Amino acid sequence: MFGNLFNPQNSFWQTIDRLSDLLILSLLWLICSLPLVTVGAASTALYDTAAHCFRGQEPMPWRRFFHTFRRELPCAIIVTVVWGALLLLLGSALQMMAAAASAGTSMAWVVLLFCLVLMLLPLGAACWMFPLLSRFAFHPVGLMLTALRMTVGYLPRTIGLLLVTGISVLLVWVLLIPIVLVPGIAAWLFTLLLEPVFQRYQDPADPEAKNEPQEEEV
Repeated sequence: MFGNLFNPQNSFWQTIDRLSDLLILSLLWLICSLPLVTVGAASTALYDTAAHCFRGQEPMPWRRFFHTFRRELPCAIIVTVVWGALLLLLGSALQMMAAAASAGTSMAWVVLLFCLVLMLLPLGAACWMFPLLSRFAFHPVGLMLTALRMTVGYLPRTIGLLLVTGISVLLVWVLLIPIVLVPGIAAWLFTLLLEPVFQRYQDPADPEAKNEPQEEEV
């Protein structure tokens, strides 16, 4: 009985090992995201590690994290700055529209609601963008266009990604403490939604090959 309890291969210790890996990866993501312009590279590395180490059982997830972070950093910084500026601009515009709607007619609220729904497109593309970068080879413009295409082409999965992201932000905002686990768990949930899609575009003989997905396949 006691021999099985201290066996590192039993389910209890494997669960503890997984939770410790989630804690480490979430902390790595937080630290690497602190400059803000590197949040995209950190998110790319986090997704890639979740896909290969939590779904694929690859050992030493922190090594995978830093390898992907360094590899995708140049493209990820450009995309993060461009898309972040776009989201900030759209957010500011929505704030002004909300202020106008609060002092205007019911039609102004209808327009505001329409714009809020439309805002889901760039937010959804942001959810696709860095997982795509972790799996395929892209230039910044191609990555942004492909993310938008995937957002519309796989709309139910996009809604799932937005729900995972929204719930994660809410948990961190309300409770704060889960911030040490939420990023890793969210990345794992992302893999459940995205890996079936990505596998359609990968070469089965060489799943590590980073080729750009073809336009006509979506």
